[in-house]
Amino acid sequence: MLARRIQTGLLGVLISFVCFAGQNETETSELIVQREAKLNELLRDQSAEDKHEASGVLFLNNEIFVVFDNYNMVAKIDIKINKAKLLGENKKGDGYEGITYDNTNDRFYLIEESLKNKGAFNARLNHANKNFIIKSKKWLKYNFQSDNKGFEGLTFVTKNNRPYILALCEGNECDSGKISEIHGAGRIKVFEKKKEKWKYIASIRIPQSLKFIDYSGIDINEKNVLAITSQESSAIWVGRLDIENWQIDDIGMVYYFPKDKNGNMTYCNIEGVSWIANNRLIVVSDAKKKTQPGECQEKEQSIHIVSMKHDRP
Repeated sequence: MLARRIQTGLLGVLISFVCFAGQNETETSELIVQREAKLNELLRDQSAEDKHEASGVLFLNNEIFVVFDNYNMVAKIDIKINKAKLLGENKKGDGYEGITYDNTNDRFYLIEESLKNKGAFNARLNHANKNFIIKSKKWLKYNFQSDNKGFEGLTFVTKNNRPYILALCEGNECDSGKISEIHGAGRIKVFEKKKEKWKYIASIRIPQSLKFIDYSGIDINEKNVLAITSQESSAIWVGRLDIENWQIDDIGMVYYFPKDKNGNMTYCNIEGVSWIANNRLIVVSDAKKKTQPGECQEKEQSIHIVSMKHDRP
């Protein structure tokens, strides 16, 4: 009798463990690509650049704004993605990794990934007007290990009428090297506007169950739902943010980009994301890397409008 009770008890524990594990598995679904275009074609009469390495995107007032990491002008594209023009000043230097909009002060913010700053590596936040003329530049005082693994995207929120920037780290644990590829340690850094500076105040942990190797873009909608892209995983994670406590409310859901008929990944370089509606998003793609397979060339340096096949639970 005692042995039977022990067996029954162990069985109950095992069933509970399996159920708990199932509840903590991130659910997955597919994305439907509704419309897409090559940036080289859209900007043919606007740009002298050979490459348009898109790194961030913003949907605002029925228009799309795209930034590039290889030059510092900004593309404004119509929602039908058939017309585009460049804004800003074509200056020497690298471009930007992300773009967001402060609706309380009517200004855009553009982020530079990681630069040398007094012996450290910090990101730099650029304030731009509606013509994308840079008005000011402020350092974000969070130290990185190198100049090529920093913040890959940003989004703007308000809390108690105070402005905040949420900056997404590219690597797990905000690190570089092999350790940055150990999944389950994604981070979002929170900066609060204090007079003319941005103060680092909190770190948001992306759910450990998320298996992304890298993180490449971020946006938040009016319901405080985050969308975070991964270039390496060719996917978008969607989950709710508790702004009051700066923490993720749930394990969210992962939406994968479609593969080709042979099962090969073609959306290999997704870099930025922005909400259009509750189930529609705009994303952009960077240039194909030399180490990537030929299939990745098909969707590189492009803009894509996608929808979710199934709504998140």
